[in-house]
Amino acid sequence: MNRPSIPAEIRRAVLVEAGHRCAIPRCGNTELDIHHIVPWSKCKTHEYQNLIALCPICHRRAHKKEIDRNSLRQYKKLLISEFTASDSAVFQSPATEVKRKISHTDLSKTKIGFDFEFPDFQDPTARIVSRNIELWGNEFLVEYQNGLKVLRETPKPSEPVIIWLRGRYEVVRRDNHVISLRYTIERYSNYSAHRGTETRVQNYSINPFQPLTIQELLISEKHLKYLSEIVRSQLLSPNMRKRNPESVIAGTKPAYENFNLFNLHEYAIEFTFETYQIGCGAEGITRMFIHYNHLDSIVKPNVLKLLQQNDGISLAMFPKGNG
Repeated sequence: MNRPSIPAEIRRAVLVEAGHRCAIPRCGNTELDIHHIVPWSKCKTHEYQNLIALCPICHRRAHKKEIDRNSLRQYKKLLISEFTASDSAVFQSPATEVKRKISHTDLSKTKIGFDFEFPDFQDPTARIVSRNIELWGNEFLVEYQNGLKVLRETPKPSEPVIIWLRGRYEVVRRDNHVISLRYTIERYSNYSAHRGTETRVQNYSINPFQPLTIQELLISEKHLKYLSEIVRSQLLSPNMRKRNPESVIAGTKPAYENFNLFNLHEYAIEFTFETYQIGCGAEGITRMFIHYNHLDSIVKPNVLKLLQQNDGISLAMFPKGNG
């Protein structure tokens, strides 16, 4: 079995949690590896709760068992409490009303600019979510700045580079258990005739804090097959828009990348399928809901229990499926 890469959301969260420093107290090294507390050879997964940021020296010590697993678990447990206790409005980005914004403008060139908004959650347990999203926005900013550098050095580069980017979000769910956001990212490259638009999502549980990727939701990789069957059945049901079965089957093959775009509502998971994924361009983006009750055999029980906590919101507020 080839070892897959750690998902970007998980890696970013582990680094933010540790403040981009080695998690071993009083080490403080900023050159970091991501270490599996229970070794990859045994767990075969990249679960957030099993990952910790260590410098190369401490990483080697952990592999030699000079730092035992119980100690590593305690160090990780302390990280979140230390973060919420010490974090006091230390964002680098200026506040804009109830949002924060990472931006860059060139007034001399109307087609060059960067504008990425993200929410600033004020309560301590949710501020780590804001910090994760700010870091994600800064990753986009680096990509944009690298593109401008290429243009300055090579006026006509062989490959297209991003010269304009805009990120806007919608808070889909925000309560004491889950934060779920949907982003619309618009980009414009030096060779493009039109702006390109894509959907991105950010999903987190609050207590305990962890990013919720599709890998974190499902019991195992084999349960992708069952998820695929549930989604296909609904997309091709008589109550939904008529679709080409071959296109739906091709776009919903049991692969993680086909189900990465989802948002967590109080009573359902909402999947987003981008234009052309399950149909022709005229169909555009498709969104569909699956009630959590239909996922109890494929979603991890502890995660499903967390998602179904709704702070007393009425079932009548459950959104209708669409397509």
